[in-house]
Amino acid sequence: MQPRKRHVLLLWLLFCSGVAEALEPISTTIAVGMAAALTGILARYQNIFYRFHECCRPEWISFNETRLKTDLESKLFGQHIASRIILKAVNGFMSNDNPKKPLVLSLHGWTGTGKNFVSKLIADSIYAEGMQSSFVHVFTSTLHFPHSEHIATYKSQLQQWVRGNVTNCERSMFIFDEMDKMHPGLIDSIKPYLDYYDKLDGVSYRKSIFIFLR
Repeated sequence: MQPRKRHVLLLWLLFCSGVAEALEPISTTIAVGMAAALTGILARYQNIFYRFHECCRPEWISFNETRLKTDLESKLFGQHIASRIILKAVNGFMSNDNPKKPLVLSLHGWTGTGKNFVSKLIADSIYAEGMQSSFVHVFTSTLHFPHSEHIATYKSQLQQWVRGNVTNCERSMFIFDEMDKMHPGLIDSIKPYLDYYDKLDGVSYRKSIFIFLR
């Protein structure tokens, strides 16, 4: 829609310059020059806007393998095997421009083993805003889905939330914490989004990331 607006602005300025009764050639030249200048300014403004406002673009979403590797090695202790597997999985997924399915990670362990911390390190290596990114979404079972009698409503809301956010940005990340306390039917409602589908209802989930913490 943005290019069309620019063209409308340019045509409007040209039209106004044409219907004026007694415009000298020099005035017309100035008007056309101003229209061209404004068009260029608008194009540059769009790029400037992307620099200061988080968008679903490489400026804000770009995997840094070196950072993830370094962070896992220097900040995560006692999880060497897990670190290697996570790095390989994330690197393989993010370096593939056409993955066949979303990246799904399931991290298990007692409280304090670093599950949430690993999720943070992954987010920090992909999103410029890290865990504060508007494309990283965290669900906690006891906070967001506390009442089992509302499971039908939760299912519908979760499906809509995931679908809406992936529609907004295909490189979205979803983190589900306290999976052991979550109603089994709730995760069943989003299982189709985790599988090998090109699109579901017109939406592709293949570039999204789902992390489950137990």
